[in-house]
Formats: sequence, C-alpha cells, structure tokens
Amino acid sequence: MNATEKLIETFASKLRFLEVPIRSEDNKARLELLEAKLPRRLPPSFASLLSQYSFPSFDVAGISLFGWESDSSVYIEEASAPKGSLSELLIPAGYVQIGQPDTGSFDAICFDLNKKCQNREYRIVQVDHEAILCNWRVRVSGELWPSFIKLVEGVLASAQPRVFYEDPNG
Repeated sequence: MNATEKLIETFASKLRFLEVPIRSEDNKARLELLEAKLPRRLPPSFASLLSQYSFPSFDVAGISLFGWESDSSVYIEEASAPKGSLSELLIPAGYVQIGQPDTGSFDAICFDLNKKCQNREYRIVQVDHEAILCNWRVRVSGELWPSFIKLVEGVLASAQPRVFYEDPNG
C-alpha cells in the first residue's frame, strides 16, 4: 500500500467514525468508466477514494461531495457533460465537478485540470454557476484547497473536522 492509499484509508476510517456510511467496495471498473469520459485522469488521491469506497453525498471541509454509489453516480453523469448542465461547459474547459459548496450554493466545486501540478494532484476550485448560466463562460471564483490530499490532511489533523452526513431516510 502506497502513502496515498494509506492516507485515503485513514480518511475513510475517520469518516466512518464521524458516522458517514462509507463502505469498502471494488470500484475500479466504474472509476475506469468515469475517467474514460474525462480529458485527463483524476488526482491519484481522489481516484484512490473512488476505486476503494462507495458513499452517499456528504459534507467535508466546506464541500458537499457528490455520492459515489454502485447503483448510480452523479460523477459519471457529470462527466458525460449532458446538454443543459454546468458540466456541458466545465468539462471542455478542463474542470471536473466533484460537488457544491456546503452552504447550499449552486456553484460548482471542481478539480482544475488546466494547471500543471505535481503527480496530477490538481487544485480544488469554486466555479461561479451564474457566469455559466447567464454568460456561458467559466469563471473561477476561488481556490478552496491546493489539492485533495491537502483537504484530507486538514480533516485528519483537525480535532473537530467539518464533516456532516444527514441520513435522507432518518
């Protein structure tokens, strides 16, 4: 097990402790299907999470991450860049949406595949959804994390990490 896989395993354990129903599952084939639709492969840290675990949508460090469940996946739908979606413009512009702000905003939280970076650990940015809907252009409103690894390390280092899951059935 390499350092990134160990970090993601520790992250998954922390999420379970915080009552996020994340479960081990072999998702390598689904991950390959997702990455085949993208202009570049996902960061190794995020790919490690998706290849080894399934989970519902949950909030972490200011982001409402899309769920990655075996019966359906918003990630695969978004990677297909359906007509009328934010991803119709985001994907060709080099942004892969992984969620939304946990504030309820409709902005897109994305990996920015455009910037050169070490080991494909792309920065996580917020993209203004109104600029896409009103002006048909991608406008990054800010960087949230320099990488998914930094987000995970921040959660693991925090005594009170910003993680929240609400059971839709409870």
